[in-house]
Amino acid sequence: KDDGEGVMSRVVLFCFDLILPNDFVPTAHDGEVDYFFQWEMRDIAKSMDPKYEDPIKPNCYPVIIDFLIRSGCISPDSPKYLDVLRTLRSGSCM
Repeated sequence: KDDGEGVMSRVVLFCFDLILPNDFVPTAHDGEVDYFFQWEMRDIAKSMDPKYEDPIKPNCYPVIIDFLIRSGCISPDSPKYLDVLRTLRSGSCM
């Protein structure tokens, strides 16, 4: 029986960056989340460590990694950069 642990689904996610005012406070209304919190970039990067006590679901990691690449926090000088980029960008959107 496959419990799905360690398995990634090949789905297409469309990510958008939404620039909000500094004083914007999101509120949860749809039942999908309990609350929102804000992290500094260094905290987001730290949360990717497998030993981190992480409140983020593993299926969110590709979106976070994509953001870290696009924002320059993960640079072409980073180990395995091209492998990670190739994996994120592989597949078809059709």
